Amino acid sequence: MHTLRLFALLFILCPTSILTAVEAAPPLGEPGGTLVVNLSGSLPLRPGGGFLFGDSGMSLFDATVLLKRAITQAEKRIILDCSLEFAPGLAAAEELAAVLRSRSTDKRVVCLIDNASDAVLAIAAACDEVVMVEAGMLNVDGLSLSSDYYADALNRFGIKFHAVTSGAAKTAPEPFTKSRPSAAAIAEHQRLISALDQATLALAVRPNVTLERLTAARARAPQTAAIAKELGLVNAAVEPGAWLKGQPGPVRYLRQETDQPDFNSLPGIMAFINELMSGEQKRTLIKSIAVVELEGSIIEGDVSVPGYTIAGNDTAALFDRLINDAMIVGVVVRINSGGGSAGASDRAHYALKRLAAAKPVVALFDAVCASGGYYIGCAAKEIMVHRGTITGSIGVFAMVPDLDATRALFGVHRHTITTGPRAELFSTSEFTADKEAAIRQVVVAVDERFQAIVAENRGLALDKVHELAGGRVFSGDEAVALGLANRIGDLPTAVARVRELAGITEPLPLERLPHAGGLAARLGLGGVQSAMLQAVIPPAARVLVEQAQRSRIQVMAWTAPLLVE
Repeated sequence: MHTLRLFALLFILCPTSILTAVEAAPPLGEPGGTLVVNLSGSLPLRPGGGFLFGDSGMSLFDATVLLKRAITQAEKRIILDCSLEFAPGLAAAEELAAVLRSRSTDKRVVCLIDNASDAVLAIAAACDEVVMVEAGMLNVDGLSLSSDYYADALNRFGIKFHAVTSGAAKTAPEPFTKSRPSAAAIAEHQRLISALDQATLALAVRPNVTLERLTAARARAPQTAAIAKELGLVNAAVEPGAWLKGQPGPVRYLRQETDQPDFNSLPGIMAFINELMSGEQKRTLIKSIAVVELEGSIIEGDVSVPGYTIAGNDTAALFDRLINDAMIVGVVVRINSGGGSAGASDRAHYALKRLAAAKPVVALFDAVCASGGYYIGCAAKEIMVHRGTITGSIGVFAMVPDLDATRALFGVHRHTITTGPRAELFSTSEFTADKEAAIRQVVVAVDERFQAIVAENRGLALDKVHELAGGRVFSGDEAVALGLANRIGDLPTAVARVRELAGITEPLPLERLPHAGGLAARLGLGGVQSAMLQAVIPPAARVLVEQAQRSRIQVMAWTAPLLVE
């Protein structure tokens, strides 16, 4: 019984989000009052860190639902408090700004900011007034793109990595194979950051805040309250406590809705224990639209860790289950992934293609949907992106470790006897021309398959896809212009498009998938050999581990993580 009380206490401390329809909410409050909405965190698709119960913190879905509820309430004045450790990416900011712009003309939104980046100004641009914390500062300074290169550090221990890539712009292995970026990497990164910067500036423009003013403001970063007012970035600087208390009353705070367990009855307690051990079993009893959120590295195996990894097998199984689920009329697949295993991406792609043949499926790409992420997503009937989405990177690579110098450094001598000319192909010994040739034929075959899949699904000529492949990355604007995506969009527009394709006019509830797992999965203990390691080890470094485990070529459809700030 003491254990049960502990579980109950932990559940109260770590509530989980309920499934909420984004499309409708009952109006509450008073027209003459003020509604305060707090936004915090970075708004990932799946926040991690819930001790026993999975997601903790605010997700992008939660924030979208909260704003949709806010603009349907009776209050005519809404305070959007973005001053409390709020650091969304550009794509998430676009999503929230789009929701705000859908409000009725009689709603006035005031945005309170502090430590705001360029992305937060995209949200502010959708508000009527922007105020900042008087003692705070802004960080409107433009974008930087960084990537560390480890080859020299690894060489100190005799470790070398050799990569076979499908094109010069497929630069994902370079941090482990080179001391500094190649000319092709520099050119790609420069073009990408320029495109993202154009989108960042354009999204932040609002009345009296022009492109020229925003550009000039960057030279004075970080901006104190006095500088921000002088530059016209904010309308006023305030002490937030007194300012909030001075808002037209009554002042009401709109909270994120949570589900609490029933500990007042034996059935409630038993249902709670069953959920712990068996996973979330909620099902909508009416027709709904599934929102499948895929975030993290794409891996081989059966166990995904939502927010960290996307396993090929259980992701494919989820798509296949949705085909026969009579309560699901259509699907929005949200993807935030730089890719991973080409094989796992292929399995998930074809499962999504089967689903798209049975029901309307729209893919929504978030901050990053590249390489393996694009491989999966291009199976959807339509693709929506944000202007700040990083996408493309069509291409693959294989990376092979060479530890001969490491052995020599420590006086280790290897003696090998083989019965075939390529029996030692996957060993960590010297990288020979024959090894490269053997691996290249696999890389070429997988790359050709990838390009053919994109051409078929996007209705593009194979020659055109070949021009866009080779690892090239694009912003959302570029992807639409090049035919790799259909349009700029967000979750509400993606949901509306699914309803349109399904021939349904009335709003429908949304069901977020995948559901949380059982107790072991929520603790990260499910599939320790795969899922837990996958969640902790960076994808590029994981190549060595997986090769040692599998003794085969690991072909990656993956784009290196780029630190864009």
